[in-house]
Amino acid sequence: MRTLNIRHPAMRCVAEALLDLFPSGADISEIGTDQKPCLFVSWRTSGMSSHPGNIAWGVHYRFEDGALSLFDSVPEAVQRNFCERVRDMSRHLKFDYADRDAVSLLIVDVPAELVRLSMSEAG
Repeated sequence: MRTLNIRHPAMRCVAEALLDLFPSGADISEIGTDQKPCLFVSWRTSGMSSHPGNIAWGVHYRFEDGALSLFDSVPEAVQRNFCERVRDMSRHLKFDYADRDAVSLLIVDVPAELVRLSMSEAG
């Protein structure tokens, strides 16, 4: 298992839920400030610089104000549900390694409402 350099429990839960969606060499790190932490997944594909594929790729997860503080105050079942919801948001991400014009940095905004939805599902 990869080492995760993540302090916040919500982001650690999300990172663990995302591990198998990205290449095994991807780095998953907490970035940003203590007031506005984010999660960043990055990896590099191999290839020659003049050919598609030799590029750095990344996904920046931005957590809306309140999402992380709400996470800390809910039961474990709700936390797991929240992490699975973020995972589901990530399943649609497409990386076209053969396209020279591909977007190599994607942003996923994680709303605080996602924690509330997870709470209502858990009952």
